Amino acid sequence: MAVSSSPVRPATKDTPRRWDASGFLPFRLEVLTPVFVGSGEDLSPLDYVIRQEGGDDVLHLVDGESWLQARYNDSAVRAALNSGDLLLLRRLMAEQLDAAQYSRARIPVTLPEVAKGLRQRIADPESNSKAEIMPFVRNDVTGCAFLPGSSLKGALSTPIIDALDGLLRQKGYPDLRTATQNDQLQYSRTLYTDTLKLMFGEISEHAMQALKVADITLPPQATRLVAAREAGLKADKKGTPKPPCEALMPSAAGGLPLYGSLHLDSRSGQPAVELPDGSLLSRQRLGELCNAFYRRRFLDEWQKFYALPHLARVRQALQPVRERLERLDHAREWLVRVGRYSHLECVTVSRNAPGHQKGFGKTRTLADGLLPFGWVILHFCSPEDYAAGTQAVDTAIATAFQQREAARAAREAALREALQQQRQRQEAAARQREAAEAEQRRKEEEAARREAQMAGLSPQERAIAALNFADADKEAALALFRLLDDMDGALQQRAAVALKAFWEKSGDWQVKKISKKQKEKVTRVKAILGE
Repeated sequence: MAVSSSPVRPATKDTPRRWDASGFLPFRLEVLTPVFVGSGEDLSPLDYVIRQEGGDDVLHLVDGESWLQARYNDSAVRAALNSGDLLLLRRLMAEQLDAAQYSRARIPVTLPEVAKGLRQRIADPESNSKAEIMPFVRNDVTGCAFLPGSSLKGALSTPIIDALDGLLRQKGYPDLRTATQNDQLQYSRTLYTDTLKLMFGEISEHAMQALKVADITLPPQATRLVAAREAGLKADKKGTPKPPCEALMPSAAGGLPLYGSLHLDSRSGQPAVELPDGSLLSRQRLGELCNAFYRRRFLDEWQKFYALPHLARVRQALQPVRERLERLDHAREWLVRVGRYSHLECVTVSRNAPGHQKGFGKTRTLADGLLPFGWVILHFCSPEDYAAGTQAVDTAIATAFQQREAARAAREAALREALQQQRQRQEAAARQREAAEAEQRRKEEEAARREAQMAGLSPQERAIAALNFADADKEAALALFRLLDDMDGALQQRAAVALKAFWEKSGDWQVKKISKKQKEKVTRVKAILGE
């Protein structure tokens, strides 16, 4: 089942794999059309806000949890949290969150209508729209997006599988389509597994283990938020709505080229993917397979979709990519389609027959309705260019990381301040409660003492005693004055003494400073006292 004329390796299968300098293949990644590799988790408006910056719309992925903690004492935020009103919470975040302090990543939005639509859905209190976006996969530590090596390796593997599938048919073996269409399910599974083993060997010695693909770290500003819009073969066909997605854009890396690397096992004596029969897929052969497989699919898609009148704008936008493929340097460049929305034809073998499967091969998903997703070129370069390029990206990431760390420190300081204020308010409230409880106990104890003192007293005696308490008021004095005429001499004398003392204290005893009615009361008391 050989796919190259490379000599059979002299080593045995027990020879350990060897990834040495000869198999290190650095490359510059040329992004031809937007690339989207999702994190697998859509983000809601509790994870992002949209702001206008310099006249442009920018989406910020934010640390919403820290903001909610810092704003918990805001009555509106606390009420929304306690009631579980997520629609109100996301409106409050959209209105109030400081993106400069809580931003974790900054993503420009390419189309104003995308930003406007998200804002409207968030601001509308009657809207139940999720207003979700699909983010690019990110490094949890640096916060930067990256193109996973696993995605690239999968894209590189498809042309190999396609070529080996064709060889199986030539040699009379069941190919993958036959293996998956067998009516006997269990037998089909066994046949499919056996077919893959013919191609790549046992899982413990899988041929594709020979190829390592490193992640490609993306510098800040390399991605944009784009609309993912379906276009069909029919002009009037409405596509399935999709959330906006964050895509790696052509010429959007802040002027920094992107670099990655492949590493081929060299235990056979040369860098190659070694198949179970001993034949080798060299770097040159891998490039031939990729370029033939993906170029054919680009041209098929170009003719099938972009030659249609209602997709003329797409054809025009894609024309420079078509011209670039005509200049492809097959000795140094590999054409690959990677990421989501690469479509069935580019992720399966040639005999997938999408035209015979309902729903397949009839639509394309386009970034902003203008460019297909996923087309890139791997341009192999010198180790020196690779080292300089990756160093430049690392420097840019380190600078952005320092800025994010400063923002994170500010968030933590704000949160500490908010928690400190919350503790102070709680402590003040506790002191107030304790003071109120102490005052209540004092009043209860005072009332008990009064009741004990007044036990057994006549109403006149109780009125005299009440005026001697510290909290006695003018109403108590008036009540005692009205009882004077009903008292005998000694009791009346005591009442007059109590009234004089109270009025002196309250400022109602000096004749020149009081009302006519009060003067009459004072005159009456003085008469009793003989003054």
